[in-house]
Amino acid sequence: MVCAEDLNFRFNLKQVDLYGEERNGSFDGLAGMLQRRAIDVGITSMFMRGDRLRVLHFSSETVELRGAFLFRQPAQSSVSNVFLLPFSGGVWAASALVFAAAVLLLALCSRPPHLVAADPVLKLITPAEAFSFAVGAICQQGFHVNPSVMSVRMVMLFTLLASLFAFTSYSAKIVALLQTPSDAIQTIDDLTRSPMTLGVQETTYKRVYFAESEDPATQRLYRRKLLPLGERAYLSVVDGVERLRTGMFAFQVEESSGYDIISKTFTEREKCGLKQIQAFKLPMVAVPIRRHSGYRELFATRLRWQRETGVMERARRTWLAARPRCGSGGAGFLSVRLPDVLPAVQVLACGALLAAILLVAEIAVKRATDYAVRRNALR
Repeated sequence: MVCAEDLNFRFNLKQVDLYGEERNGSFDGLAGMLQRRAIDVGITSMFMRGDRLRVLHFSSETVELRGAFLFRQPAQSSVSNVFLLPFSGGVWAASALVFAAAVLLLALCSRPPHLVAADPVLKLITPAEAFSFAVGAICQQGFHVNPSVMSVRMVMLFTLLASLFAFTSYSAKIVALLQTPSDAIQTIDDLTRSPMTLGVQETTYKRVYFAESEDPATQRLYRRKLLPLGERAYLSVVDGVERLRTGMFAFQVEESSGYDIISKTFTEREKCGLKQIQAFKLPMVAVPIRRHSGYRELFATRLRWQRETGVMERARRTWLAARPRCGSGGAGFLSVRLPDVLPAVQVLACGALLAAILLVAEIAVKRATDYAVRRNALR
């Protein structure tokens, strides 16, 4: 339309539904009309492809369209056990050595005969009880024995202090991990191996560029994640972005189309957590024109002038949405879900099962002992 005002010409506009795909040597849609010389120029931009270049020419590139998988990084709890992440391997080892030393010192300090004579309570601190004290200290629990010997009390006091400092750091880091997304997905192969489901924007080229891609990683993703879904993998922009917002989902979409919906529906925190990975690079888009048309150079010159003077950039900013800005820096807190604390629930369930097994074993041993005692008494 700017070219029409610039060059002072009028055009008869015909609307078609397709850009044009090759079928049995001829094209349908806009490319087909240019091939049959039914029109002079396409008042749009379309991808510059080798098959189309056989039947039409392009006068000038316009804007760059980018497609990418948009997704939100999964939570740390979805990809790892957050209860093991707060400390590095060295800190875990150092903590284990400190509490092992506490068990050893407590057991040794409770053994000297003169101390036991001074405080008979020390007889209760067996090596097993010393280990129970260390476990209780780690879990911020007290101890049922209260010795009066100062050396033993000092061991217990500083063990509890060390546990307090470690527990404070550990719990603070757990809170931070629960509120922080992971960085587990950085490449196409990471996306292929991830538990995320995938979707693709419903477009005329939805399968073409995946199938034609020469990148092995993109081919692996296409075969493993998209082909098994069939037609269910292809969604409208609105449906795909909604699934992207609410679940473990990655959506291949033209960035401008996706960002337009995202800017209207996502919260500030959701915008800040948005990531993208490009599976393939889309071809440039350009204005198609009839093959060997005399208008080709004229249109190319004026479109180039529009690009150089910023007219085309202004139109791009008007019609193509940019990536939403993260205004709040992702401030706010997320609710803790059951999957976030699932390892703790599993430990609790394992402990309950072990306790039940030990209870049954103790009852069985008690009954067997009572039976043996009664039998010996009868003899």
